[in-house]
Amino acid sequence: MSTASVTFFSDGLGKRASYNVILPDEGEGPFPVLMQLHGLSDDGNSWIQRSNLVRHVAGLPLIVVLPDGGTSGYLNWKASDRLHKNRYEDVLMTDTPNHVQRHFNVRDGQWAIGGLSMGGYGAMRLGLKHPERFCSIWAHSSAFHLHGGLDPALLEGAIDDANVFKVADALVGRDDLPVIAFDCGTEDELLEYNRQFHEHLQGLNIEHRYAEHPGAHNWDYWDDHVVEALAQHAKVLGLT
Repeated sequence: MSTASVTFFSDGLGKRASYNVILPDEGEGPFPVLMQLHGLSDDGNSWIQRSNLVRHVAGLPLIVVLPDGGTSGYLNWKASDRLHKNRYEDVLMTDTPNHVQRHFNVRDGQWAIGGLSMGGYGAMRLGLKHPERFCSIWAHSSAFHLHGGLDPALLEGAIDDANVFKVADALVGRDDLPVIAFDCGTEDELLEYNRQFHEHLQGLNIEHRYAEHPGAHNWDYWDDHVVEALAQHAKVLGLT
């Protein structure tokens, strides 16, 4: 696999933004895409620098896109004219996909999405909010409580739009949902929030897979279990 760092102008930020990409070394494409999101204290380089993700995807005819979401929660925040423009949901849902589709040989159709911690929250929220865009979701050690600490006055949308539990509520009765999975370590401080979200999906009769494994909120845990996530994404994308 090869990696590249890309910068481009983002309307959502009003400035140049960046993402990393992992590219397959073999095959002519077009290739399916996995968007993989980082956590609060990391950036768009972290999955490459702090895990074995590049090695894990070797041999898969898959493009992995690694955006930089800052500390945004992958949400749209209010701006003051052109200043403090932080529409990170737009960066992920519009700006980055448009750039990827223009510059890489990607196939049409749905992507897969995954992430850890803040990025696990972002992957689940965006995957459930936009089921027409994603066919597979896998979130690790997710901050599903993130909405509880937000100032609604700073958000562009309603607070319920940032609440992944409320986003899930809106999906009841739909038959076009992605394949949904998430996991958490038994020594992770976010474990109870993951259990609550699992119980919430059960109550809504939304099919999903939830697993707990020994481990804490760290890269050893995520590097181990991203392998399971990749297996799901590959299967749903038709690669295995």
